Amino acid sequence: MSLSLSDLKERFSRIKLIVSDIDGTLVTNSNEISPLTVELVKKLRTKNVLFSMASQRVHSSIVPLAKELDIDIPYISLNGTLIQDTEGKVILNKSIIDKKYVERALKLAERHYVKIALCYNDEIVYTEDNSVIRDFMTRLGTTYTLVKSYDNYMDNVLEIIMSGNDRKIMKHIQSKMRPPFGMFLKVKYYRSQTFQGVFNVEVIRKGISKKTGLRMLTKYLNIRKEEVMVFGDWYNDRDLFQFGATNIALENAVDELKEMADYVTKKSNDDDGVAEVLKMLYDTIK
Repeated sequence: MSLSLSDLKERFSRIKLIVSDIDGTLVTNSNEISPLTVELVKKLRTKNVLFSMASQRVHSSIVPLAKELDIDIPYISLNGTLIQDTEGKVILNKSIIDKKYVERALKLAERHYVKIALCYNDEIVYTEDNSVIRDFMTRLGTTYTLVKSYDNYMDNVLEIIMSGNDRKIMKHIQSKMRPPFGMFLKVKYYRSQTFQGVFNVEVIRKGISKKTGLRMLTKYLNIRKEEVMVFGDWYNDRDLFQFGATNIALENAVDELKEMADYVTKKSNDDDGVAEVLKMLYDTIK
């Protein structure tokens, strides 16, 4: 249930850290941060309010945004799999998938004719030049490499992404990557946020999420959960909203996330939805 504006502003006095999802939240649909958001993030720094990000993106694609916002603390990439700062001096987490599970995913993708890509901290590797995977990677703004074979790329994988148009097949693949087949994996199935009729299966190490990433970040910064505000818009932000912070859902967020939110913005990600709340926060903090 959403808080009243007065109750929300009462919480503002405690906020020391803001963590925002990126796609559909912090950036516009053209992958840009609004000048007003940049200005407010920097102004909040002068009031000792830190800003970070938690995203499905690989680390290297978040770096330009971090530099634009002058963020010098770690941020969360690949849904909690990697947590580090821009220079790589502080690494709070790096969860690598065992090679045998990578091999299993590759065999399933080949058997069922679905697209697959392997994610590392600085790039995404794929073998088939297909529009869904390529457009997905382009939207994330990351380096991606087309290779002839995955044979030399199965070590140090942080995340596996598989995409297909047949919902039943993708659900089947999800079941085949789950226990007892993958005892140490977290396997998520979800509808694509960007492409109609596309379904994804995402594989990372078990026990890893945006929530666990945020827990590690707040422990490192010595900040309590009641001193944190989070922004999100999509299903993969549910973990973030379960942390116990003040939850802000964007106007364009899915209904499930809005139901978990303490406040829903009046504006979307394309119309300064994040800045709407940052402005209220800045004006409230003395």
